[in-house]
Formats: sequence, C-alpha cells, structure tokens
Amino acid sequence: LIAVYSGNYKTYSEKYRSISGDTLNLSYYALPKNIEEAKKDFSGHTSYIKVFEELFGPYPFIKEKYSVAEFWWQGGAMENQTLTGIGSNYISGLRLSTDMLIHELSHHWWGNAITPKTWKDIWLNEGFATYSVALYWEKQSGFSALQSTLNAKFGTFDHGTLYNPGNALFGSLVFNKGGWVLHMLRKEVGDGVFFKILKEYFLKYKYGNASTADFKNLSEKVSKKNLNQFFNQWVYKGVGIIEIEADWMQVQSNNNYNLEIRIKQLQKGYDIYKFPIDIKFIYDKQDDYTVSTVYVSSRDTVINIQSKKKPAKIILDPDKWFLANIKMVNDN
Repeated sequence: LIAVYSGNYKTYSEKYRSISGDTLNLSYYALPKNIEEAKKDFSGHTSYIKVFEELFGPYPFIKEKYSVAEFWWQGGAMENQTLTGIGSNYISGLRLSTDMLIHELSHHWWGNAITPKTWKDIWLNEGFATYSVALYWEKQSGFSALQSTLNAKFGTFDHGTLYNPGNALFGSLVFNKGGWVLHMLRKEVGDGVFFKILKEYFLKYKYGNASTADFKNLSEKVSKKNLNQFFNQWVYKGVGIIEIEADWMQVQSNNNYNLEIRIKQLQKGYDIYKFPIDIKFIYDKQDDYTVSTVYVSSRDTVINIQSKKKPAKIILDPDKWFLANIKMVNDN
C-alpha cells in the first residue's frame, strides 16, 4: 500500500509519545484553502492512536511516521501505509469524517502490519477496521457508544459468505458483517479472552500475512475453545443473519413461577446457529430485572427457568450482541 501524494500543500505537525517509549511524528497536509478546516477535522489523532495502542499493541510503524493528507479522489479515504488519504469533499472543519479517519488509522494494525493472505480473507482488514471504530467509541464514551456505532452497521447480509465474498469484496457484507462477527466472537469467548486474542494476533502476524484459518486457530488457542461452529456459521458457510420467532409462558407453582421460553430459528441462510444469548426478565418496574444467559443449540429450543417473581416482560438479547431479527409472538 505504497503511495506518493503531491500538491501545493500546507502542512503542520505534532508528536506522540508511544507506549513503546518511542516518539511518533504526525504530519498533516491540505491545500491552502482547506488548511484551517483540516486542522479541526484532523485533530484527535493522538487520542485515536493511544486507544489503539492500548487495545492492540504499539503503532507498528513507529520508526517512520503517521500522516493524513487531502487528495482529489472523492470516494472516501485510503489507508496507504503511514499516510492516510482523505477526499477533499470530506474536509469541512466540522469533524464529520472522524469515524472514517479512525477506520483508516486502524488499518495500520489490520491490513498494513498484518496483510491478508488472499482476497478471500479481506474481512480481516475491513471487518477489523469497522469494529475498531466501535471499540474506540466504547473506550471514549462507554458500551452504549459501541452499541450505537454497531447498530448503524446492522443489515441482513444475504448476498454471500464473509469468507470468499466474491463480487461483494468491498461491500457492507465484508465491512459491517465483519465487524459484527468480531463483536459476536467477543460474546462467545468473553471480554478478557477476546482482547487477549487481538493482542496475540497482532504480535504473532505483524509484518506478515494471515488467513482466516490463522485467526481462527489463534482464537482457539487463546480461548481454549473449539470455534468450528462459530466460524462455520458466521464466516465460512452462513449467509444472512439469525431470524428468530420467540414466545413464552409462565405457570405459578406454589411460590415459584415456571417460565417456558421457546426460541425458533426461521432463517434460510444457515440451518442451526448455536450461540449464548442473554434473556432479560423485567418485573413490576423497569429497573427491577434479572438477566440469565442460556445457550441455543437447536432450530427449535425450549428453555425452562424457575423464578421467585412473576415477570411482566422478557427481552431476548437486550444488549444487542447478535446479528439477529427477533420477533416476540406474545408479551404476556
């Protein structure tokens, strides 16, 4: 991803102290008429780099530089190694392209330092960069910020598999479903393990190439879990997302309530998704609730739970961890 940009640029710079102890030179370039707007739009990079270093590891080209430059391609931005280009029409002075700049910066870990072995593995670039933006906002503003960032990327993705996406090489399937798959992997293995996976993956494969199989194998090694089912349903074979129709009933027995929850999978793109799902039980008041995690392992799953209190409502996947359309048939 080598590139040379040239133009009648105005430039300014700053320095960043890396967690490695090195000092990184940051330089920014814009045409004279846009330089003041660019200074506003390009501000924040020291914060972006700091978060990614904490999450993934030291900026991988610390002995070189990081730069951002305006260019005339108006299709977006491009993560050329150590020099991100951004289209002139995205420079406004209003910081409307912050997510785009964070996305391109993250590619210096996912894409430039670790490069996919084949085009079939392109989600290792774009899915990782999409989720990196969500992770940045989670660090800055909490989990709800990550949720809103991901929810804006929700889709049905019914036009191919994530691995080997064919004609969908640079579409929402690779970018957005790829980001969601990492989010779901985080749920599958747990937070601590997930972030260890990212750091180990970066450490092992930086300045080289990695495949989807390499990432899967490393994830299994770190998590000590067999992830065949997860990768088959979300990466290799599954098309689309989970479609759920659910209902529930409750029967009082002495001072307890027997709750029966039925979860039916209706999707056509993959037969049986298997996954852990949270169920939120809301009682008389909205802030009076409990959450249980159950594992769905069949096309038609029946779950029985004992409760001391009578729920007024239940919500499946309340924190939106999954690419799933969930329809509740009844709301007792």
